[in-house]
Amino acid sequence: MHVSKFAALLVLVPSLVFLSKPARAQAAPDASKAMASEEDESSWHGSKWTRLIETNLVEEKFDDLDRMAYQLRSEKTRAAGGSWKLTEFYGALDRPTLTDKDTLDHLAHLKRWVAQRPDSITARVALATSLHRWAWVARGNGMANTVTEEGWKLFNARIQESLNVLKAAASLRERCPQWYSEMMVVGLAQGWDEAKMREVFEQGIQFEPGYFDLCKLMAMYLLPKWEGKPGEAVAFATSAADNVGGDQGDQIYFHIAAAVIGKNGSSFGVKEMDWPRIQRGYQSLTAQYGTNGWLKNKLAWFAWKFRDAAVARQQFELIGDRWDRDVWHDRERFDRARDVSCSQMSR
Repeated sequence: MHVSKFAALLVLVPSLVFLSKPARAQAAPDASKAMASEEDESSWHGSKWTRLIETNLVEEKFDDLDRMAYQLRSEKTRAAGGSWKLTEFYGALDRPTLTDKDTLDHLAHLKRWVAQRPDSITARVALATSLHRWAWVARGNGMANTVTEEGWKLFNARIQESLNVLKAAASLRERCPQWYSEMMVVGLAQGWDEAKMREVFEQGIQFEPGYFDLCKLMAMYLLPKWEGKPGEAVAFATSAADNVGGDQGDQIYFHIAAAVIGKNGSSFGVKEMDWPRIQRGYQSLTAQYGTNGWLKNKLAWFAWKFRDAAVARQQFELIGDRWDRDVWHDRERFDRARDVSCSQMSR
């Protein structure tokens, strides 16, 4: 395996989004006003909305957090570019930290939330998210043969604790699409068989058909580097998009492509996936939800991978110097892709 599973999950799972710790003394503004003011923000990282969520957790304003999550679930709120604000909400609730003590303090807040509001699906999903992120921290991001015995022991124990929390939430009256996403992440970590993984996926899609993170995780599971066989992930992308059809199907295809292309080797998916359909997905997303920096950069990255110099050059002109680290990882790669694409156009 040339790319670590931990690195692959960084792209997909909000529990692995690195966020800064909020100041305890920071006053929390009115939740509804903060959400409205940030609704059209192109990037949620570091936003007032994100800091509000983090601060509410530290100050243990659990009622406010439950109300916010309920609103996002019921209204199916999307951010610019089409991402689910609910996914981003859970990302803000989990903040990886530099020491085990900080993580234990963070988990203590979440466990008090569960204890004080035992019927809260949001509290349990947030706790499970942080537990399995903490498990991957114990394992590290190296190859399996580089993980210490103690690392594996902690990894397995924390993943199991996360699963136990999710199982306890299964009987709650209120349901959440992110619960299914977190269950699938546990399934990836524990190496579930395909039947078990598909059962969770199908239940989640039936509950919330538009929650595309579930499709991304299922496609990731079907990569050869995980539990799949050659061709399965690409075939799944086509079938998942076709089952929905129309613009929404093309949007799902774009998101799955973003999750799998290059994830099983740098050229994986380039020959197999449908570049025109990826472009249609992008166009549909921007028409319906607007755009953001990540989306512009991702289409440029796709165009570079598919050697479509015309589209790449168009996107690089739109981007200017506003390159996205999540897409390119470093400035050198961005510059190289831009220079190669521009030189192809001048030939």
